[in-house]
Amino acid sequence: MRSLTAFMVLAALCGCTARIELPPFLSPATPEPDALGPVVAPAIGVRRLSRVELDNTLRQLVQDPNHLALTLFPGDPAAPFDNATDNQTASAIWLEAAERVAEQVSTAAMASTSIRASLVPCVPTGSADIACLEAFARSFGRQALRRPLSDAEVTEFTNLHALAIEHGDFWTSAAVVMRRLLLDPEFLFRVEPGTVTTQEGVIQLSAFELASRMSFLIQGRAPEAWLLDEAAAGKLDTVDGIRAAATKLLQAPQGQERIELFHAMWLGYWSLPHDADFNASLVRETQALVHKIVFTDRADYRGLFLFDQTYIDSTLATHYGLPPPPEGTLQWVPYGSSGRKGVLSHGSLLSNGVKQTDTSPTLRGKWIRNRLFCQEIPPPPPNVTADVPPPTTSAACKTDRYAIHDNVASCAKCHKQMDPVGFGLEQFDRTGKFRDHEAAQPQCAITGKGKLEGIGDFTGPSQLADLMTTSGQLDSCVVRQLFRYGSGRRELNEDEALIAQLTQSFVNSDRRFDELILAIVSHPAFAQRRDLP
Repeated sequence: MRSLTAFMVLAALCGCTARIELPPFLSPATPEPDALGPVVAPAIGVRRLSRVELDNTLRQLVQDPNHLALTLFPGDPAAPFDNATDNQTASAIWLEAAERVAEQVSTAAMASTSIRASLVPCVPTGSADIACLEAFARSFGRQALRRPLSDAEVTEFTNLHALAIEHGDFWTSAAVVMRRLLLDPEFLFRVEPGTVTTQEGVIQLSAFELASRMSFLIQGRAPEAWLLDEAAAGKLDTVDGIRAAATKLLQAPQGQERIELFHAMWLGYWSLPHDADFNASLVRETQALVHKIVFTDRADYRGLFLFDQTYIDSTLATHYGLPPPPEGTLQWVPYGSSGRKGVLSHGSLLSNGVKQTDTSPTLRGKWIRNRLFCQEIPPPPPNVTADVPPPTTSAACKTDRYAIHDNVASCAKCHKQMDPVGFGLEQFDRTGKFRDHEAAQPQCAITGKGKLEGIGDFTGPSQLADLMTTSGQLDSCVVRQLFRYGSGRRELNEDEALIAQLTQSFVNSDRRFDELILAIVSHPAFAQRRDLP
């Protein structure tokens, strides 16, 4: 029988840290796959479900209307994704939350006539109906553990609760079985024992483990019964079968929500610093563009950065200085000659890279380099207080104050990669509103002129988007960010060949994001793993 000791061992494994090797500072675009050696199975350890994944799964399994996982579990650090294994320690608070959620969910489910009728595949003849309890354990256990249960496991679960049956209430017994399954390590963690192959260190996932990995990547939850059925029937043993199942997952509302969540975390608008109504307007605007490019039009992904319209109401249009749609409506509004283009013009993204109440060219430039070019900027020297902006004087404009970075040799190398990028976005404040001079300093004109070192000069988000999309570096960064999201860690050196191969596949598919997802899940490496070094 799985014991609390096993639970704690898995919890400890969940907190292990991958050996991270960051890409070189300002690395070039991913080279050709053949130049990087053979593709190898990614190193992936035991992962626990994030709070969002637990909430999604509990709503799927037991129709939990109270979002208890979001309420009771501590939040997951997002840097930018919430499923990084090196942030997933199973603390005492987390374990206590798991117990509380399992108890409350199971009690509520078995107290509801409609919910228990949907979960228990038989009508109990009485409190001691072991056969019906076993049927429930087998069916619910398959969904909760994402695989079929053995006869021994079913017997273990039902025998464990014989005492409850003797006390005369079948539903109490069913609730205890459910609680036990919701506390099982295989429910709370993504365990992939697989099968050892003839390749040294490579483990091949079972069809059920592959179904689980696909479902968590695309929908952020455990696989539904139909996907487990396809795994059992061998339909996930072929590329065509995998692509068909993944397409179905993507087209479902949960798939669209998950892809939107990936973008929200990656592009930094999962949590915004403004008032609730304004935040909602900004998020809605960006989600509409993501949905249009990825799902409605299934278009070239560069359109996310190049599209010449945005979906807004009259309030946000006035805020941006664009022609407003009729009051009370949401419409696609053309950017015209405003200097805006694509998602880089959205207030949701322009809210990144701010310090105190103003924009920071350094932080904005660093954000662009890190999130959209996947380039790591080294931290400042330990004797530098980075949280304090350059000093303000009555005469100095921001360009003058930030020029101090060019005069310090230890600062200049990094700051010339960040500050000029941020200054190219300075005509748009922390809410995305246009400005032509600094606040309270009308003598300090803002030109919006910027530079991507080694790529070219630009003015504003529109021209920045042009440089990004033509440089080729955005292509590989999209793939790299999705790899991080799917594997729960940053890439290692040995992952570069796989990322390069997927990037080439992405470009060959006319840069369609849905085709990138299908290429990832149908690649042989997706159904394999190695232990983390």
